[in-house]
Amino acid sequence: MKKVIITLAIIFAGTFVFAAESVFTLDNGQTVVIKEVRTNPIVTMDTWIRTGSINEDDTNNGVAHFLEHLFFKGSKNHAPGEFDKLLESKGATTNAATSKDFTHYYITIPSKDFEEALELHADMLLNPLIPRKELEKERKVVLEEISKDENSPNHVVYDNLVSLLYTNHPYKRKVIGQKNIIETIHRDEILNFYNTWYTPSNMVTVIAGDVDTEKALELIKKNFSGNETKAPTVKYPKEKQLTEQARKVAYLPSESAYMLIGFRSVDINKHDAYALDVLAAILADGRSSIFYQEIKDKLQLAYSISAVNSTSKDDGIFYISANFTPDKLQKLEATIFEEINKIKKDGVTPEQVSLAKNIIERDTYYQRESISNIAQEIGYIMVTSDNNIKIYDDYVENIKKVTPADVKRVANKYLGIEKSAVSIVLPESAKEVEVSNVTAAPSDAKLISENKTTGKYELSNGATLLLTPNTSNEIIAINIFAKGGNFLQSKYGVSALTASTMLKGTKKYSPVELAQILEDNGIKIVPSVRSDAFSVTVLTTKNEYEKTLSLLNEIINNATFSNYEIEKVKNETVNNIKKSRDIPLQVAIEEYKNLIFENSPYTNSTKQFEKNIPAISREEILAFYNRIFNPQNITISINGNVDKDLTVKAFSTMFKSTDTEKFSLTEHKSEITPVTSARTCTKIDSDTNTDWVFLGWQVAGSDSKKDYATLQVIDSLLGSGMSSRLFKNLRDQEGLAYQLGSSYSANALKGAFLVYIGTNHATLEKAQEMLMAEIQKLKTEFVGTKELREAKDKLLGQFILSQETNLDKASTIGWFETVGLGYDFPADYGELINSVTEGDIIEVANKYFNSNYVLSIVKK
Repeated sequence: MKKVIITLAIIFAGTFVFAAESVFTLDNGQTVVIKEVRTNPIVTMDTWIRTGSINEDDTNNGVAHFLEHLFFKGSKNHAPGEFDKLLESKGATTNAATSKDFTHYYITIPSKDFEEALELHADMLLNPLIPRKELEKERKVVLEEISKDENSPNHVVYDNLVSLLYTNHPYKRKVIGQKNIIETIHRDEILNFYNTWYTPSNMVTVIAGDVDTEKALELIKKNFSGNETKAPTVKYPKEKQLTEQARKVAYLPSESAYMLIGFRSVDINKHDAYALDVLAAILADGRSSIFYQEIKDKLQLAYSISAVNSTSKDDGIFYISANFTPDKLQKLEATIFEEINKIKKDGVTPEQVSLAKNIIERDTYYQRESISNIAQEIGYIMVTSDNNIKIYDDYVENIKKVTPADVKRVANKYLGIEKSAVSIVLPESAKEVEVSNVTAAPSDAKLISENKTTGKYELSNGATLLLTPNTSNEIIAINIFAKGGNFLQSKYGVSALTASTMLKGTKKYSPVELAQILEDNGIKIVPSVRSDAFSVTVLTTKNEYEKTLSLLNEIINNATFSNYEIEKVKNETVNNIKKSRDIPLQVAIEEYKNLIFENSPYTNSTKQFEKNIPAISREEILAFYNRIFNPQNITISINGNVDKDLTVKAFSTMFKSTDTEKFSLTEHKSEITPVTSARTCTKIDSDTNTDWVFLGWQVAGSDSKKDYATLQVIDSLLGSGMSSRLFKNLRDQEGLAYQLGSSYSANALKGAFLVYIGTNHATLEKAQEMLMAEIQKLKTEFVGTKELREAKDKLLGQFILSQETNLDKASTIGWFETVGLGYDFPADYGELINSVTEGDIIEVANKYFNSNYVLSIVKK
């Protein structure tokens, strides 16, 4: 029962051993679910209201989504903006989402602040003010959001599909609503919708994380008591099944094409949902799936293709989604239905079913490590299934019961061509490696240092091993960082192509065999590249650890890099770059990246990458591959329940000693070309509904600790979250933007500080002026003591939340060790942040935020 709901993607099931969830019904009818998960000091509170666009009509379509925006604008007990300010000062993450069946509001916060956050959460939901002034500001924001969606191929192709499948059921209406309605809807109409549907009996509150069930329940009773009003009971009209295929084609200013094929399936309570989930996995989940092998890899008909069975409260849709070049449309569509018909006629093999079950179960195993994911999964199930918590408890067991006969049966029952709807969006213009065989090093390790959680070892081959034992779960996370990254490539793009082709076959395994082994065993291995380091991320379990190490050794040492696979990746990369330019926001980002570190190893220019790709040879990829894994440059960070001796032996022999020199980042600082004067780029896009401004400066990297900390505090003050200066002054007060913020990206030797805004064309000049004015304030006005304290607290709280999973922890300390901050830097992080003063902020702002900026604008 996989769900695809705009901002929410949930994969069910789980095998973690946590306390069973407890379900309660309060005197006022409100449902409460509490699940204790004591693995990290984090808690999520997530309240779901059983209403969304499903309870709208043609006169108020969009009111549920508009109302969601307005909940953050104050209550009887808190002024506008105070919710965000108080929560973000604790480092909390808070947001909301509206769908067809529900609206939900959530806060994830360090558990020490649970009681205070719950009080705020309840006050926001039960006592909203919805001031007229704030309503008018947010009206502009929602209208801007609607304009963006109208320009998005992904939104258009989805909305058109839904309109084909539903003509009577209220699922036909867009969640975001209609412009003409949002432009004119009155406050009284919004309040009427709130008073009708936002009653405790129509709410489900989920608490997941580091809490005591009894104490949490008492706090919920205290904060949500009263109001026994019942929401109306509605019986929605049943939609007739299609008896012949329905189609819709739209044209947008894009470079690639998009297609969604949909079949009506079942609601969340129907047992056929499990077999449909397995069918979706067989078709399109992973590299060994039917669609990937036949359509993407063999025939190369699509850049991407996926399938998902989405179950809702009143119905379901089985989706097939593809992105491709327009000339492939007919062949692609025909091939999709051919593969479906093969299953309907011949069925699937036990091996295919077993693999699909394994994928679903393993994905769930990883998904439920996150507290917020657990809360969202439970909440979604409760509101769409009428509180059938057994769906959550029994999902994996029901998946395990699915047989090949079940899969064939549901394919025949639901996936008939005559029952399908096809939505298409077209562009308007559419009318082998040989690794040195070096003697393996002895498998011993020298302990260099240790703290309370982690030991730092030097392996006999010179590699650094950071070992963090963790017996709280069965997940093992490995992050390998090879220092040098883009500095060691012969031309820009070689490192990225190496990462993209490392899994495309080895001496022992073909690409298909390798993909199937990884998926059969639930192992994830992902090579990638950063400017300062090449990395390989690994996620596995204790039972599969030895097998994972064997596969990793094969990939590190025996990747083949066939010309055939390289050319496929090149074509896919170029197509993805072109596809990204369908979105004006991405064009602005592309031009900004092209300017900020132009002609240096830190460049992240897709333009330069696109230009270089045809000239990059297999020999260059091989040379980089053979050079990058010098063990003297390697840091291996592992978090999990692993055997130390086995681990030391494996990594001591995996990385072979070479004749290449040890890499030092500091010796390459001169290769970073400084920005000495303003660099600007303005692009005109007559079809865009939003103008974009990206303004940035080269600043300190992580090698300048004090400036690094100060810039993080500035980022927190300026544009991080809804309590930031940019959000309050440009969005809340002036209504200039739906999307804006700041970002500090710290490489080892240099960083980049960015402020950005998406605004209406008429307010572009004003928005740009106000961005500069906020920068000027940082240079000339001392930050208040309270505001500075809140910015620091927000940073420190966010850092706690960022260290939730084994992979989070392994990645963080591995990266800090690689760039020279040290693996124990997290222990010093709080002290460093707290040392930043008002004077430091003015000094750093004047040091970096000057006329040597880069400016990227995309406008109408």
